[in-house]
Amino acid sequence: MLHKTKGIVLNYIKYKETSIIARIYTAEFGLQSYIINGVRSARSKKGLALMQPLTLLDMVVYHKNNKEDQLQRISEYKSAYTFTSIPFEVKKSSVALFVTELLSKVLKEEDERGVVFEFLCHFIMELDQRPTSFESLHIYLMVHLTHFIGFGIHEIRDLQRDNILQRVNTSFEEIYQTIIHMNRSEIHEVQIMDNKLRKDCLSYMINYYLQHIEGFGELKSMAVLSQIFR
Repeated sequence: MLHKTKGIVLNYIKYKETSIIARIYTAEFGLQSYIINGVRSARSKKGLALMQPLTLLDMVVYHKNNKEDQLQRISEYKSAYTFTSIPFEVKKSSVALFVTELLSKVLKEEDERGVVFEFLCHFIMELDQRPTSFESLHIYLMVHLTHFIGFGIHEIRDLQRDNILQRVNTSFEEIYQTIIHMNRSEIHEVQIMDNKLRKDCLSYMINYYLQHIEGFGELKSMAVLSQIFR
């Protein structure tokens, strides 16, 4: 059966000679893997332009509920939002790469699909449209995403009780206060912070996820972020 849904592209891998398998977070079905045939061929009109990190899509998909077959198929897809900066600015594209890797690890098919999807769409458009002070938005995302995946941060004691130990350039108290302030803020209120505090907050949040998500593992895109935001 065909269904209309919106999607957020996370990543893709090559499949056979001209096709790909794309991981896409959908408004209707949560995280799904789709075979897209012929997209890498010379005759493809769309190519891979619409498969870049965090691209928003309007889709018509075939959906099977058979859990044994994890691959779905797309009938039609087109851009639902035209980027103005993310693919063209190194810092923003690095943040997008980090975010897609994070989402691939924490989003599931069974999540609160519509609510999470709208939150992510709002984040993506804010990242794309904001001309400055976007360097900490991925930390804001990590803080607020905790409320959707079962270990929401509400107050400082939530951060203290896990006894996360790491080397810091600022102080744990400043890290706690910054994270709680983000938790109580809207995304448009997020302001720039200095490099040391941003790195400490990001490192703390990654450790927080490691404590709460089994098999969370390493975020390979951290190496890129560290190089870009030095």
